[in-house]
Amino acid sequence: MPSISGLRQPKETNKGKNGFREKHIPLDSANPDDLAISRHHFAQYILASKGSYIGGSLKELIATPNVPPVDTLATVEDKIRDLKRQHQEDLELLTAFQAAEYRQEVLDKYNCIDDSMMGVDPEDLVQVDYLAALNELYNDARPMKRFQHDIDDALSQIRYGYFKSLLPLLTQRCMLKVRESHVRRQRDAQFPQSIEEYHNIPDRDIQLRIARFLMGSTAEQEKMMDTYRWVWRAVQPLELAFKTNEGFKNEILESVKDAQASDPRRRPSATPVW
Repeated sequence: MPSISGLRQPKETNKGKNGFREKHIPLDSANPDDLAISRHHFAQYILASKGSYIGGSLKELIATPNVPPVDTLATVEDKIRDLKRQHQEDLELLTAFQAAEYRQEVLDKYNCIDDSMMGVDPEDLVQVDYLAALNELYNDARPMKRFQHDIDDALSQIRYGYFKSLLPLLTQRCMLKVRESHVRRQRDAQFPQSIEEYHNIPDRDIQLRIARFLMGSTAEQEKMMDTYRWVWRAVQPLELAFKTNEGFKNEILESVKDAQASDPRRRPSATPVW
């Protein structure tokens, strides 16, 4: 992929503007020019490399609900990862296609040289003009500025489509992260009001957090309350149950003990044998 410094830079008057047309503007088919030909080649490449496909059986398509699935942070992350992978594949395919096109065009123009005309009669103006035209055609094939511009244009269109799809996903990911953080803070601020509510907590880590709070000292409890925005009136019912219900207290003690035993950071180091 060419570096950004090697691409044609936008004009100052076009900065901050969308330089791509959002709708197709047909060209004059009676007078095809280089732009029309290059667009035709690029369209052929897109059809050959991308094509179109509708996956799934007819039964699956009919059974598909009209309501789209709700995006989560995980699904959006997958979409961004898949889009980046697909974009990399598109660039590799485009590079291979452009290299093949360039090679074929060079060969075609090189084959236009008539070796039999190398020893032309300098007095024969027809032969001299003919050889000069062939040499000019061959010399023009070497830099091929038009072809270089076609490469830039094709790459710009591919990257424009990529960024046009990527930016909404990045925005959506940012919004979902903010929403998920808000939900997590709300969830962390909730404190079970009874033993039953404690048992109904689906997240094991949250249960351990509550258990460590119940077993903690006054200073440790105050620190956790500040961290998770708990208030005294919310923690008092379960704390009272912990102090008065021997079975629940033993359950909390065993829960914390098991968590410490499974945590490798809390395992005692082995005594070295000398």
